[in-house]
Amino acid sequence: LFIFSTLFVIYHHKDFPAGQVLATLGQECKVSQTKAYTSVQFDDDAVAPKKAHFELNSELVYINHSCEPNVAFDLPGGWKGLEEGRWCLRSLSEIKKGEALTFAYFSTEWHMAQPFQCKCGSRNCLGMIQGAKHLDKETLDRCADFIPSYHGIKN
Repeated sequence: LFIFSTLFVIYHHKDFPAGQVLATLGQECKVSQTKAYTSVQFDDDAVAPKKAHFELNSELVYINHSCEPNVAFDLPGGWKGLEEGRWCLRSLSEIKKGEALTFAYFSTEWHMAQPFQCKCGSRNCLGMIQGAKHLDKETLDRCADFIPSYHGIKN
């Protein structure tokens, strides 16, 4: 992933089509039992009986939120999926050179450590962002492409 960051916003340096893997997550990710604004939630009974978190420990932590994101984290297979190189960041839509990368913060957290009032400006802006637990079924259905199944809410 070749990116440049300005004022804690991540932009991409070239065009990418929808569905493109932008980054593979690796050894920089560390399991954390502590939920934090810099962590991402995943499900793995081998690591923890409940949903666990990992720290990105990379510039990916600076990807901004949008209720209509252009990237999503794919986290299949629990921690073993990371060890097998299957965890990644992929594009949800075409991304043009210089476009800011955004993901839906609620897509990787059941209940967020630091809820916030969203000001993304998208036509589907949800307002208060608190985690997937706080979304209604209609919103979950609309966001199904980028809410991982580990939350237990996606068919």
